[in-house]
Amino acid sequence: MSIYDDLGVKTVINGVGPATRLGGLPVSEPVWAAMREAMSVTVRISALQAAAGRRLSSLLGVPACYVTSGAAAALTLGTAVALTGSDSARVDALPNTTGMPNRVIIQRAQRDPYDHAVTAAGAELVEIGYPHTTHTSELERAIDERTAAVLVRPGAPGNLLTLRTISEIAHAHGVPVIVDGALRVPPIERLQQFFADGADLVAVSGGKKFRAPQATGILCGRPELIAAVALHHQDMDEREQTWMSGEHADSPEPWAPSAPPRHGIGRSMKVGREQIAGLVTAVDRYVNAPGEDDRAGLAELDILQEQLGAQASTTVTRGFEESLDVPVLHLDLSRTGVDIDTVIRALATGDPAIAVGEDHAWRGVLTVNPLALLPGDGARFAEAFTRTLDRLGAESATADGASA
Repeated sequence: MSIYDDLGVKTVINGVGPATRLGGLPVSEPVWAAMREAMSVTVRISALQAAAGRRLSSLLGVPACYVTSGAAAALTLGTAVALTGSDSARVDALPNTTGMPNRVIIQRAQRDPYDHAVTAAGAELVEIGYPHTTHTSELERAIDERTAAVLVRPGAPGNLLTLRTISEIAHAHGVPVIVDGALRVPPIERLQQFFADGADLVAVSGGKKFRAPQATGILCGRPELIAAVALHHQDMDEREQTWMSGEHADSPEPWAPSAPPRHGIGRSMKVGREQIAGLVTAVDRYVNAPGEDDRAGLAELDILQEQLGAQASTTVTRGFEESLDVPVLHLDLSRTGVDIDTVIRALATGDPAIAVGEDHAWRGVLTVNPLALLPGDGARFAEAFTRTLDRLGAESATADGASA
């Protein structure tokens, strides 16, 4: 009996991909092995973070890294560093930002529900531009002595300011630029391009295509900024007399906070040694065995496409999800005569339970992402999907006949 059977929790065929609500992606055996080994002994987390940061920096080709409990935590910590630097008094004060620059500028077209990760640190978001266009003059006017950072979320459509343009303007005023790269990295080349275009900090998800433990992320950035992240992660039982501040820094330049901070906002975003070890192993595997862990899911996608392709009522086409850099299937139900929301709910509550992507549901199309598909899922998905559509179609026809 599995732990899920014991708890009475139904497993799900995950056609959505690396969604937090579905627990993310399966991890490889090397990642599991690293996590088990990490749990078997004790280390100083600060030393492990510094070592992991060096390894990740080398693997990813970026200045410096810090392991976080997800991309949202990386955004919060990156914002916190922009607000406080290594000033321990400011670290103690967050999320109260009285007396410090606390405004984070963002283009209106790039607003997102995940902005809460930024305001959670105590920042105030300042919008510039319109839903589909932003002018350089609008950014220049918005930057003042109250500005702590500029947030960039790539991928939004429109005539928007590029990261390079934003960086040039922000840096001229001494303002750092934070990039939300949660949905954009991997591929690693995008991450490296963010820094080439002037980013100071980039928040990355570990649990998406890197296939690290779901509750992991990476904050990448300038070494002096990454060094300051650790100040938000201090234990409350660190004594001032024995606190080894240098152990927490991985910067080419020495930095010396006036005193050890107290309980920082990052304390609620801590990562365990097993998460750090799993993330480093997953990124190493992604870099040195590219595509290895995606093959099984892609094979299941092929099976699903072949078996559903024979259905007259459903149009099955291959697509590509640019943000996650992965092929997907689009299932067009617009000719089935069945309400798509009813289909989604029926699949989610069926046996087996199936989760599908809903980004295009508004136009009658479901999406299947292969990253979380397991061996056998393609055939099981096809059978359950066909059975569900047949049942709903028959029920709809009966209802129409009764009302005629």
